[in-house]
Amino acid sequence: SDHQRLIMESLLGASLRSCSSGGGGGSLLSTSRALAGKTVGLYFSAHWCPPCRQFTPVLSSIYSQLVEIGKPFEIVFISSDKSEEQYNEYLAEMPWLAVPYAARDIKDALSKKYKVSGIPSLVLVDGDTGNTINPQARGAVASEGAEGFPWKPLEVAEALGPNLVKADGTTTALADLQARKGHFGVYFSASWCGPCRSFTPKLVEAYNKLNKNNQPFDIVLVSSDRDKKSFDEYLGHMPWHAVPFDDANFGKRTGALSEKFEVQGIPRLVILDSDLNVVRSDARGAVMKDEDCSNFPWHPPAVADVDENPEPLNEVPCLVALVEEVDEAEQKAVQDALTVIATSSSGKPKDADGRELHFFFAAEDGGIGSQIRRIAKVGKPKQGKVDLVLLDLENAQTCTGGSGTAEEVGKLAETLAASFADGSATFTGLRS
Repeated sequence: SDHQRLIMESLLGASLRSCSSGGGGGSLLSTSRALAGKTVGLYFSAHWCPPCRQFTPVLSSIYSQLVEIGKPFEIVFISSDKSEEQYNEYLAEMPWLAVPYAARDIKDALSKKYKVSGIPSLVLVDGDTGNTINPQARGAVASEGAEGFPWKPLEVAEALGPNLVKADGTTTALADLQARKGHFGVYFSASWCGPCRSFTPKLVEAYNKLNKNNQPFDIVLVSSDRDKKSFDEYLGHMPWHAVPFDDANFGKRTGALSEKFEVQGIPRLVILDSDLNVVRSDARGAVMKDEDCSNFPWHPPAVADVDENPEPLNEVPCLVALVEEVDEAEQKAVQDALTVIATSSSGKPKDADGRELHFFFAAEDGGIGSQIRRIAKVGKPKQGKVDLVLLDLENAQTCTGGSGTAEEVGKLAETLAASFADGSATFTGLRS
């Protein structure tokens, strides 16, 4: 349909280069016709990158096997090469299609859309709808080969379940745990990791306390241990379940969970409800601070402390109140004023692209707040004053929202949030 044609063309441009003529010539093909009905691999790569040069022949061999047996598969090369000459030379080694080198704007838009931070990267999409099938398919393609086509990642329920094991060897079905209608902690951890070993006893205390109080809380260990002996020994210190180490799909299951929850480092505790929806993507800090578990299941606060969880700052638009130089009562008043905006009945403020604004405060002197001051050029904290900043790091820009006493900040923040929503906020590019 026309609609489907437009989807792929808006993503990749109206035409793609074919690489069939060797020597990097290649004719132009209609994007929508070339990709209709296929699983499409968007291959972010470059000639100058050694890991790319290692992966390309592997991918090329898998591609040829699948095309030969008639599987609906196509790859589109998206180049980070430094010159058209290098692009042509690299393209000559590839059997698939490519976004033309001159279309740098398309390449930049794709890198941003799929959050490509390093290459080689392989994103699988549906050639008709443009929907993402697997945002990080390189690992699966390399480990499973052509047999794994179309490399659809496991859903959370498939990756966690169906069977979980305890230290004493008893197995339980995931569905039976879900039937308790409580919460899950997916615990990414390993015996060789020092911070994990110090967090585990705290988590055991919380787990025991909650279950004793009839608040059903089940934890599933997703282990990064490298052998069965270490896995068993570590699970022996835990009263809960684990994804079984000797399951034939252990690597696939744990890998899918790490990718699904974007786990960069351990320990990491993800809280889910009984339907396996995310309640909080990183609850470790919240558990550490909540000795009597009164904040269980640790919903993320409407207004968060940047020093506790700075990760979202890079990923979503944020309004940050810098409160280092006002007293505790005033800090609390500022948090309350921001909470009113963040929890308004009309929902969080959204911009024209539908991005929600998230709210933070920075109270620690010399913490993340000082970095925000530097990049937003806000200057040093002044006694009794609160500074407001809009951060849109995804687009490498900031907007200052004025400075005032704790009493004045509510109004200032309201104005700033409204300017974010209606597009009138004046952003400036970051100084590097």
